[in-house]
Amino acid sequence: MSKRFSKEDLESDVLVTLYARTSIYYKENSTKIIGIVVATIVLVGAIVGYTFHSSNQEQAAQAFLGHSEMYFSEGDFETALNGSDGILGIGLAAIVSEYGRTDAGNLARFYAAVSEKELGNNEAALQYMSRFSAPSGILGVGAISFHAVLLDNAGKHAEAAREFRKAANWDVNSSTTPQNLLRAAQSAMAADDNRLASNLVEEILEKYPSSPQAAQAQRLSGMLAVK
Repeated sequence: MSKRFSKEDLESDVLVTLYARTSIYYKENSTKIIGIVVATIVLVGAIVGYTFHSSNQEQAAQAFLGHSEMYFSEGDFETALNGSDGILGIGLAAIVSEYGRTDAGNLARFYAAVSEKELGNNEAALQYMSRFSAPSGILGVGAISFHAVLLDNAGKHAEAAREFRKAANWDVNSSTTPQNLLRAAQSAMAADDNRLASNLVEEILEKYPSSPQAAQAQRLSGMLAVK
């Protein structure tokens, strides 16, 4: 006569079997399992540490930037860029170097570019702007246009045209868009890209006929027609 197992017996048997299999698996793969656990702990620790470090970096960059902004707003671009004894020589250039990955460091990069431009250093300004991340929306339009101006000043008219066009489309509106389209057309003409210039002029005339730039776009259209 076969023995009848109760529900408790069956559950106990299943648990014993599962435990046995788990024990065997652990013994056979203990090194791998320990490695995975250690790697997970290290990863979590790294994430927590990076978050804490990033927060501290941002706060430090913001503090230094506040001093530099004061000189920048007063038009003292040399001090804004290179710092003063009062802030241990920490200016925009040092903020970019030490805290370039923070939001404050990115903003310092733009201020540094403007400062270099005002001090007559167009190439240095370009180097800063080449790594600047423009904010979304209307706030980014001016910075992108400024980058295009620097490119034009450097004789890189084709690149300037592309950058002005980027500014025009960054935040489409009836004010900054036709303005940047016109400047893109002028840069394209300087680069002897008359086809692009014609397309940009036509875009102004078709989409923004009432804009202040329409009259100048019309004159450029006539100039391009005889070329």
